[in-house]
Amino acid sequence: MTKDSQDKSDLPKIGAPAQRALASVGITTLKQLTAVTEEELLQLHGIGQKAVRILREDLKSKGWSFRKSTKSGTMDKTIRTHFDNIRSEDGESQNKAYYALMEKTEKPVGWAYEAWDELVEGLTHKDNHVRAISSQLLANLAKSDPKGRMFKDFDKLLNVTKDEKFVTARHCLQSIWKVGLGGKNQQVMVVKGLEKRYQECVEEKNGSLIRYDILVGLKNLFEATTSSEIKEKALGLIELEKDMKYKKKYAGVWTK
Repeated sequence: MTKDSQDKSDLPKIGAPAQRALASVGITTLKQLTAVTEEELLQLHGIGQKAVRILREDLKSKGWSFRKSTKSGTMDKTIRTHFDNIRSEDGESQNKAYYALMEKTEKPVGWAYEAWDELVEGLTHKDNHVRAISSQLLANLAKSDPKGRMFKDFDKLLNVTKDEKFVTARHCLQSIWKVGLGGKNQQVMVVKGLEKRYQECVEEKNGSLIRYDILVGLKNLFEATTSSEIKEKALGLIELEKDMKYKKKYAGVWTK
C-alpha cells in the first residue's frame, strides 16, 4: 500500500503483513470489507485472527459487518458476539459469554476452526480471565478437531497450568483432561503432559493441589473412556508421593 493510498484509507491499524494482504486484493477501505467473509480473509497470507478481530470491531462501530458465510457449520451471529465478549472489560458480559460458550462446546461443533487461533492467542492475553476462559474453551473444542490441530497447540495449553495467577492455572488444569476426548492419540498426549506436570510441580508453591487436580482429571478421563492405561498411570503417579497424608488423599480420588 502506497503512502497516498494509506492517507485515503479508513482501515484501522493492523500489522504490515495484513495491510499488504488486503492491498493485494484491492481492499483499501472499511466499506469494501462488507463484501467479503471472514473465511475469505483468513485465506490470505498475512491475515490472522487478530487482524480479523480488529477489522470486525471497526466494522461493528460503523454498523457494518463482513459478508455472511453460507458455508455449513459456520458460527452464527450470537456465538460470534459471545466470542467478542470474552475480551469485554464488562465482567457481566464476559461471564455470560463464558457460560454460553462452555455449554455450546460440550458437544462437537462445526465452527471450531473459526475460533481456534483466537483462543490460542488468548492463552497469553494480558487479562488472566481471558487466559482462563480461552484455555477452557480450547480444551472443550478438542472433540471438534478433525484436523488434529491440538497436537501442535497442546504445549501452549499445558503452559497455562503454570500461569502466574494460580486461579487461572487451576481453571486450565481442571479442564485440560477434556482434550483426551478427541481420540486415542489425544488421550496419550494428555496423559504424558499431565505426568510431566505431576513430576515437576513437586517443588511449586501449590504442588500438592496441582497433583490432586491432575489425578482428578485423569479419573474424569478414565471414566469417560474406560481406558485401563489411564488408570494404571494414575495409580503409578500416586505411588510417587512420599508424604503418606497426601498419598492417602490422592488414592481417595480413585476409591470414590
